[in-house]
Amino acid sequence: MKEVTMCCTTCPSGCALRVMINDKNQVEKVEGNHCPRGEVFAQKEWVNPERMLTSTVYAVMEGKECLVPVKSQAPIPKNLMQKAMEEIREICLQHPVKMGEVIKENLAGSQVNLVACKTINNKR
Repeated sequence: MKEVTMCCTTCPSGCALRVMINDKNQVEKVEGNHCPRGEVFAQKEWVNPERMLTSTVYAVMEGKECLVPVKSQAPIPKNLMQKAMEEIREICLQHPVKMGEVIKENLAGSQVNLVACKTINNKR
């Protein structure tokens, strides 16, 4: 059995977890968590880690350039982050954007949409 350390990110406590992994590469035991969420976090983090993705996309409106802040609507698998960023780099908006507007559907095949985090009008 091997031991892995993780920092739980489900609440502000940031518990230092000690996770025991068995010979079948499965979570056997979790220690160091101060609430049940830590055990769920460790299991998910070991099996299929996910992260929220935040970035910006390029926009050109009425001859003015700007960056529009964007984020994934939900966490996406960590192994799709590079592909997602490659897709984001290809986006260039040429219209006003409303906060919450879907900028790209099914980002990197994750079934999660990329949305705008700020309203950007033509007139600045």
